[in-house]
Amino acid sequence: MATPAQISANRANAQKSTGPITPEGKAKSRMNGLTHGFASAQSIIPGEDQGEFLALLADLRTEYQPVTATEEILVEKMAQTQWLTQRALNLQGDAFLDLLENKQLGVPKHLGLLIRYYTTADRAFHRAHTELVKAQKQRKNDEIGFGPQKAADPTPKTPPETPTEDFIMHEPGLDLVEQALGIQKKAA
Repeated sequence: MATPAQISANRANAQKSTGPITPEGKAKSRMNGLTHGFASAQSIIPGEDQGEFLALLADLRTEYQPVTATEEILVEKMAQTQWLTQRALNLQGDAFLDLLENKQLGVPKHLGLLIRYYTTADRAFHRAHTELVKAQKQRKNDEIGFGPQKAADPTPKTPPETPTEDFIMHEPGLDLVEQALGIQKKAA
């Protein structure tokens, strides 16, 4: 538990620490928590070339020629996940190079995490690709009027016959099954 003197000293020190004031300082401090950028909202992190990312996106747009908004989203998702896949591979390589430069043997400390991010991004790329191909195929089929059609049933369905009143009415002393089978009990 803090004493009243410590609390007032903490408050006085807190007034001196207001954080960055200049736009450059704010931009720099915004990146303090960035380690690998896989959970970042930004596609491009410091050290990466935005021009390369835009070229990848342009290449995918040229290859898949998205027409609808959904197709465009899937192409962008493919570019982002491919970018993350490549980032994971680069960071894995950097981790091994750091070990070699420090003349250490073994496995990099964060290798498992980097492999997991690589695998996740790679699967997301293939999932987006599959969805894109499926959406484009469906759009093309719809354009030419080719789609699933319901086959007409040639025989109309008739309701099942209802039991006759004779069957429902039963003789006293006979079970319904016995009556239906025509079996009579012998009097005892």
